[in-house]
Amino acid sequence: MSATTRTGTADPAAVKYDFVRDIDGVEVRLPSLSYLRPGLIRRIRKLGDVDALYTLLELVLPSDALAAVDDMNPDDYRLFLDAWRAHSGVNLGES
Repeated sequence: MSATTRTGTADPAAVKYDFVRDIDGVEVRLPSLSYLRPGLIRRIRKLGDVDALYTLLELVLPSDALAAVDDMNPDDYRLFLDAWRAHSGVNLGES
C-alpha cells in the first residue's frame, strides 16, 4: 500500500506510526499495515493471508516480542490483531 495518492501528494488517511502494545511486560512494536516498507511487501507478496501475517510478524519482531505474541490466549490475540488493523486504518472484513 502506498502513502501517496495518484497525484503524488501525501494520503492523510495513511497511518505511518508503529502500533505499540505491552504484552506481559514486553513491548511489541509492529509497523502500520498501511505503511509497510517495500522490502517487507516484496517478501510477503506471493503468500496467502495467513502465511503473510505470520511471516510479517517473524520478520519484524525480536524474539522476546514474538514469544510474547505466541503465548497470547486466542481471544486476546484476535483483539490484538483487530487493534493493529484499526490502528493501521485497514479493514479486512469479517473472517
